[in-house]
Amino acid sequence: MAAADDQVTYAVPSLLELAYYACESDQRTFYDELPVPSVDLRVCCDSILKIIKFNSSADRFQPSGHLRSMFAKVHPYYLLINNILEMAAFSGHINCMKLGRAIGVPWFTSDKLLKSACDEAASTGNMECLVYAHTNGSPWSSVTCEFAAESDHLECLKYLHENGCPWDEWTCTNAAGSGHIECLVYARRNGCPWDVTSCCMAAMGGHLQCLVYCRENGCPWDTFTCEMAASSGRLECLKYARTNGCPWNEKTCIVAASKGNVECLRYAIENGCEWDVKGYLLGVDEDDDPSVVMYALQLMYGPATDSSSTDDE
Repeated sequence: MAAADDQVTYAVPSLLELAYYACESDQRTFYDELPVPSVDLRVCCDSILKIIKFNSSADRFQPSGHLRSMFAKVHPYYLLINNILEMAAFSGHINCMKLGRAIGVPWFTSDKLLKSACDEAASTGNMECLVYAHTNGSPWSSVTCEFAAESDHLECLKYLHENGCPWDEWTCTNAAGSGHIECLVYARRNGCPWDVTSCCMAAMGGHLQCLVYCRENGCPWDTFTCEMAASSGRLECLKYARTNGCPWNEKTCIVAASKGNVECLRYAIENGCEWDVKGYLLGVDEDDDPSVVMYALQLMYGPATDSSSTDDE
């Protein structure tokens, strides 16, 4: 897509922002406590103002220099963060993005562990920043859709899909695992694939509505669905899964016991799930949940009797 940031669409920092930037930390704290307009000075703002300041130094200032060379001219000599534009997208600071691009700040893409500007905007729901980042060359991938779905930013997810951003099973999985039914429904209705992890993560998060939607619309599940529900103490999800034919095995009981989720354990045992009670009791230590230990003892030896009663004379 052709770049659009050649146009002058940014605004220079206001006098208020410049004055706030020039203050010491204690002066900023004092200002913040006053009943006056707030100044949202983030790391992106600070970095861009530093670039402008460093370019104004007598030994580096070139009146005839190109605006787009400002970042490159000072970057080798000062400790500047590499992901200025990405942090601006995270903060929703569209003007920092526009001004940053105007003075030559690049999209930071050399570290796969860091989010792109599109990723940051999608994860925080900053639609204007997302559109600008995509239009002006910030990369995106299926992970970008994952961030939008996980954070319940439906409009961002729609924009991504309608403009060709790829997605995969993890978009549905993240939506289901976070309980965001609208993002899940939109993704499925528009052809996004899913797999067993969607049911698994919905059960683990206790998101029954998402779990029901997944199953009623053909999403597969396996023993991990019951296992994750039991591990997280999601009794209603465990009941739904089992009632509707989801398979389970001994791991359902094992994880319920290890996490102290005695109600899930009780439900599983009472509905035929296998569990090596003797093996569990042989390995009990001080970290085991007392309610689970007591339940296991009752299964092994029967309910405790009242030893305080005496025979009639």
